[in-house]
Amino acid sequence: MPRLADDQCYRVVKPIDVQPILSVLDRLQFVHVNNGGGNTGTCDVVLADKFPPPLKDFVAGLGLGGTTARAVLRRLDARQGISPHTDTWMPAEMDWRRFQIPLVSHPDIVMRWPNDGVEVHLEPGWLYEVRFDRTHEVVHNADCARIHLQIDQVDATV
Repeated sequence: MPRLADDQCYRVVKPIDVQPILSVLDRLQFVHVNNGGGNTGTCDVVLADKFPPPLKDFVAGLGLGGTTARAVLRRLDARQGISPHTDTWMPAEMDWRRFQIPLVSHPDIVMRWPNDGVEVHLEPGWLYEVRFDRTHEVVHNADCARIHLQIDQVDATV
């Protein structure tokens, strides 16, 4: 499948069985970081080099095509969002695409592209492709954590 069309901020790619990841979440060591060093907020992450073998196998088995350039588990605590930002650090000369797999979420947690007037709750159990090259944010109005697997793929074929 081709990348997102110019008028798309996200698309649902396919259903995903997230149970294999949920079973290892409680054994992972999340580290607190600042998203990009700017005003985008903070979150807790587990970088791919710290993924246990079942999680590495899960990512490899997604069938995204191309090469995984970056994979990270990202956790936002209750009511902790991510401010509007654009990810401009990705090399323009490469075909980067961003995929999200929500693991733990709530309908009151939405991803927004405010300049495009688009808002969506990314529901667990689905693989989404999302825009990182337009202003986007996470609005988190729930009393639970939000945990997503974020994968930046080069030359993806899905």
